[in-house]
Amino acid sequence: MGAAEVTALAIVAALSRQSRGSLLAKNGNVENARQGKHDSDTGILDSRGRFNARRFDKVFDAHSTVDRNGDKAFTATELTKMIKANRETLAGYVAATAEWQLLLMIAADTHAVEGDHTVPALSVARMKSFYDGTLFYKLARERV
Repeated sequence: MGAAEVTALAIVAALSRQSRGSLLAKNGNVENARQGKHDSDTGILDSRGRFNARRFDKVFDAHSTVDRNGDKAFTATELTKMIKANRETLAGYVAATAEWQLLLMIAADTHAVEGDHTVPALSVARMKSFYDGTLFYKLARERV
């Protein structure tokens, strides 16, 4: 089993348990998805799962840099700072770190300069598409 399969299994199992009450459900329940929310998150999605644009802008402005195109973007370093700023518990911190690093790995769409290195980054548009639910459809189309 490869890294993608193991990661998918871990995510689905955790969300199945939280939204359906069973590790064996093999899928989540969209109506109960908010039950999969852990502490140490950004608060960009409210307790009912709705996108909070004001909170998104606040988090993004506090932790992002400017990439080569002049658009704001998140690098791994900035994601780590954001995660630390929102840390409540070790479990939430670990979950947030894993989620954001995985998202950066599979969805980076730009680059930013850190010191004298160019590093992958997530643009504002890519981040918003993650929160509005369209990102994974875009990634699937890009990889066809």
